[in-house]
Amino acid sequence: MHQTIHESIDVIAVFPRGSSHALPKRIKWQGKDYSITELGMHYPQRQGRVLHHIFSVTAGTLFFRLNFNTETLQWVVEEISDGLAD
Repeated sequence: MHQTIHESIDVIAVFPRGSSHALPKRIKWQGKDYSITELGMHYPQRQGRVLHHIFSVTAGTLFFRLNFNTETLQWVVEEISDGLAD
């Protein structure tokens, strides 16, 4: 099942020395904690004057697309998928 959503989430992230962006390690979405097991693609995306960092991550069997807004410092989950057909 694949869902496009737009919900604020809590994220624990690290800022590695020498890196220009955060790396999400754990998220809390809809009352559940998910440990990030793999970081896929990351890219910056500008919307007007606001820079967003988009992350594709997996947590076990779930895929998440996360958006970090550098102006508001808020994290949003934009998509989730369990890899199964809809």
